[in-house]
Amino acid sequence: MSKSQNSYYSSLRKDYPRTWRIWYRMNRRCETDQKGYFEVEVCEEWSRELSQEEGFINFVDDMGPSEKDLEIDRIDPWGHYEPNNCRWVTRKVQNNNYKFHHSERGKLIKQARANGICKGTVYSRLQRGWAIEDATTLPPSSINYKDRLC
Repeated sequence: MSKSQNSYYSSLRKDYPRTWRIWYRMNRRCETDQKGYFEVEVCEEWSRELSQEEGFINFVDDMGPSEKDLEIDRIDPWGHYEPNNCRWVTRKVQNNNYKFHHSERGKLIKQARANGICKGTVYSRLQRGWAIEDATTLPPSSINYKDRLC
């Protein structure tokens, strides 16, 4: 890396410390194979390990600096960190894009929440032998489940 690129990196890092932390932690999560990230990689042009400081410069060029309340999110939660799979989103949007929400169990919880039923109620109902459809669609009631089916 040339001296001018190094000073550009330093300038970017000082101007956008939050964006630098997000980039650094994104790389660290994938390098150390943290739980949930063992098959996730950072693309070569953003990689701290392969591109070093230039990786941060490329990251800022592709994504732009992070705004105060935004976090990095992978559009496809099974995909890698790369320009066409990442975006800046709010915490709420990111929380709804976890791998869990794309699993069968996650879809059930989403369906229940849309019907005004909390996940604790769904899990409790399933443990007591309720049918999945009933556990996620029937509103809470003081009438016994088996009596409701008759």
